[in-house]
Amino acid sequence: MADLTDPDVRTALRKYQDGGPISALFETGEIGDNTFAALDRRAQEAEDQGDQEAADRLGDVLTYAVEAGERPPMSNWPTR
Repeated sequence: MADLTDPDVRTALRKYQDGGPISALFETGEIGDNTFAALDRRAQEAEDQGDQEAADRLGDVLTYAVEAGERPPMSNWPTR
C-alpha cells in the first residue's frame, strides 16, 4: 500500500469518474459515506476483470479516503 498525495488520488481516479461519489472526490476532494462503497465496488470490478494493478490502486485510494474521513468539497483541490 502506498501513501497517496492529493495529486496521486486525482491521477488514480481520472479514468474512473462515475458522475457520482468517485467524480466528486476526483473533482473537488469531497468524501462522503457513499464514496467508500463506490471505491470498493470499482476496485472489485477491476479485480473481477483481471486488472489487479487497478484494483490495488483503487484500494489505495479507498485507504486514503478512509484515513481522510468524510469531508466537504475542498477549496483549491485541483492545485493541492
